[in-house]
Amino acid sequence: MADSSEGTAAEFEAESSKYGILMKGKCGRVLLIGVLLFWGLFSVNAQDMTDEGLKKWVSQFSSLHLLTTNDDASYAAVTKSYMGNVDTVLVFSHNRKNPVDTLVGYTISRSFVTNTHLFASGVGKARLVNVKTGKRLDYSSVRNAGVIKGKGQYYVVDRKKMLTVYDLEGDVLYRADAVDKVVGDEHKMVLVRSSSDGRSSIVVWDGQKGDIIYTSGLSIDKIELMPLGRYLSIRETEVKSDTRSIKILDCLTGMLTSPQELQNIPERVVKVTEVENGKSFLVTAETQIPVPETPIVKLWYGTAKELRFTKNGKTKYRFWYLTDSFKKITELPMDRFEVFTPLNNSRYLWAFSNKEAFDYVHANPRYDMFLYDTQLKTYTLIYPQAAEIFGSADGRYAMSFDRKKKIWKLFDLQDQKMTGIKGADLRNPVFSLDGRQLFFSGKTDLYCFDLKTGVLKSLDISKDAEVVVMDKQVVMGFTHLETKFNTVTVDTAKPLRLQLYNSVQSVTSVLEWNGDKAVVLIPETDRRVRKVIFGRKGKNKSGFSIEENFNLPDGLYSISGFTKNRKLIYQTNPQDSVAAKLKVEVVHYRNSSGVPLKGILTYPVDYDPSREYPMVVRVYQLQSSASSHYISADVAQDGFSKRLLIEKGYFVFQPDIVFDHRGTGVSSLDCVNKALDALEGHSSIDFSKVGLMGHSMGGYETNFIATQSKRFAAYISGSSVANTVQAYFSYNTLFEVPDYARYEHGQFEMNVPYSENRELYDRNNPVNYVQNVNAPVLLWAGCKDTNVVPEQTEAFYVGLLRNRKPVVALHYRDQSHSLGFMTPETFDLNRRVIAWWDYFLKGSEDVEWIRKEMISY
Repeated sequence: MADSSEGTAAEFEAESSKYGILMKGKCGRVLLIGVLLFWGLFSVNAQDMTDEGLKKWVSQFSSLHLLTTNDDASYAAVTKSYMGNVDTVLVFSHNRKNPVDTLVGYTISRSFVTNTHLFASGVGKARLVNVKTGKRLDYSSVRNAGVIKGKGQYYVVDRKKMLTVYDLEGDVLYRADAVDKVVGDEHKMVLVRSSSDGRSSIVVWDGQKGDIIYTSGLSIDKIELMPLGRYLSIRETEVKSDTRSIKILDCLTGMLTSPQELQNIPERVVKVTEVENGKSFLVTAETQIPVPETPIVKLWYGTAKELRFTKNGKTKYRFWYLTDSFKKITELPMDRFEVFTPLNNSRYLWAFSNKEAFDYVHANPRYDMFLYDTQLKTYTLIYPQAAEIFGSADGRYAMSFDRKKKIWKLFDLQDQKMTGIKGADLRNPVFSLDGRQLFFSGKTDLYCFDLKTGVLKSLDISKDAEVVVMDKQVVMGFTHLETKFNTVTVDTAKPLRLQLYNSVQSVTSVLEWNGDKAVVLIPETDRRVRKVIFGRKGKNKSGFSIEENFNLPDGLYSISGFTKNRKLIYQTNPQDSVAAKLKVEVVHYRNSSGVPLKGILTYPVDYDPSREYPMVVRVYQLQSSASSHYISADVAQDGFSKRLLIEKGYFVFQPDIVFDHRGTGVSSLDCVNKALDALEGHSSIDFSKVGLMGHSMGGYETNFIATQSKRFAAYISGSSVANTVQAYFSYNTLFEVPDYARYEHGQFEMNVPYSENRELYDRNNPVNYVQNVNAPVLLWAGCKDTNVVPEQTEAFYVGLLRNRKPVVALHYRDQSHSLGFMTPETFDLNRRVIAWWDYFLKGSEDVEWIRKEMISY
């Protein structure tokens, strides 16, 4: 039940989700439940509900991922994956539907070396493909492989550590033996060679020749080419003393910097970060402090500030700052702050203490972020209680969101000035590369803040859709306990490519915007555009996209921006003849507070409007964004397999739930009631045969609704909270914080401590009303769950037991919060879920393990 993350509604990059022991009575036999609707290859009959049968069923469904193109987007490579099997790369061009090439097993890396040459590697092998002519060059016994794109070359390191550089014809350009490590960029390759006398050398291959630029008598255990490509960090190890030394090599001039302070460092992990294009470097040494063995008694103090480290230990840092053209090195003081990190500014560093400062009231830690002036040696508090800071490319600006005041705070490091940018709905900040503008997505439209004038304005791109910048570049910075220091930019010298998502109509489009007009690249579509890439050179507006819909499997599309045409060139799952029959309806409704919400109503396969069908309602929080997701075969880790349910003849309803001042449970009940009210006129739903299910937060919602509602014939609740007050006062051993964090300001959104509003917590506590449950409940939990401990499931079970309510509880001995990917436990749960709904919603009373419980009532 992890906290919900804030983000865009437009899903631009969604790439990539032992047997049960009954608590009450012994396990009965597990009946194999068959799907009543048969459909050729994809039918699920009684025999197929075995583990192997279900595996075979889902293995027939494939999806597309990891789309990449050459520079002008004339060719695309995409990975085709099956459940548990990701081993095929397909190559396409715009003018043919069949793949130009198929590479099986080449999924470790792939890159277009030129517009017509693709290089790919897999376990023990590599291949160069001329996608225009079809010519292949294959290599075996491969240990490592890669490309030098700017030179039109590639290299292969075999298992005997022989490195060979090739041109595009496969001719050998360079060879080196005893190669231990290889790094590089588009223009060069840097490698480490070892010799029999224990010495190591570093060689730079520039596309024409290989020059030794450094030799050492120590073992070189790590080299890293800095982002700009000029500087190389070298980490050497003295084996006898087990110490490490850091050197920085200028690949352009050959100058080696080897500060005395960075030699013979005892820490095993030492990293070098380039700051502001090589003006300075931050060197970080890390020591992992292990958790001590459990003594006879552990002391927990009320003033504890480091509970988050009690499970995995903490990292102790030391920092050195190398400035002034390598002439000055300073070890940063650790008396006040444990962490320093740069954000592309060579004068200023960010500093914070990793000790908890706010009594763990936030599920994710927040810290007082100080700006450290490396020249004046002064600290200034800039962002209290912050967790994420965004930076501009030139290092002048930093920005963070003040969650308490609901305002963005922009700090100008040059002028030492703070500016507040109002707009609680603004998100996804992106700086222009030239440092003049700052873009935000809103609930609708794209907004631009002028960094010189301080004026925020709407760009009038859309009045009803959220607009997201597609071409942004993110440089990941330091991360520590959920903190993020990232530089996020977009090049406004080129037209901006923008993705628009209208959440009301559930449609997506893609535009190219040049400041005063927009060119439509992808017209509005109800499909989910999972990935889209356009050519990066010239005025080429062609590209490729991966798209899907609830009744349309993943497809690869060719895009021509000039004609606005999108042509399907490859379709997954062509044998899925049922897909075209699937029907999904988006139901609109409002909760009692007037908040507009949506629900996904998925119809049974082979729906007949003259019949009545049972319905399964699945709750979590917001689910409606999945209305355009292809409904694939799935054996879900939480037991909710939509394809199985609709194949079995059930309606499936997924209503949105939002929380408000009434509390998590009460507001969930209200949203579900209003959602069901919106379906009242549906003549094909048998409202006497409706079941409710949920997992994690959805399990809590199910528990609470079960104690308040008479609209459901049965319930399934997994890994769920039943006693919120007890959970509030619990210590979470998974996240190593008190659980009140996720109630006050986390996923439960109670927004007030228990001590200040006990009545609110008690009113939303399922176990307080367990005596009111009036339909059978199936509970399940993983015995190793440290997120929502199984004792919570036991609490609801015991409450139902004490009040003589029909209940079956499943405890999965070896699993945790979810039951694992394609595990025996997952197969077992999915069988039992179908059996449970068939028993209570369809009258299939020959299920022994359920009947054993029900014969006593």
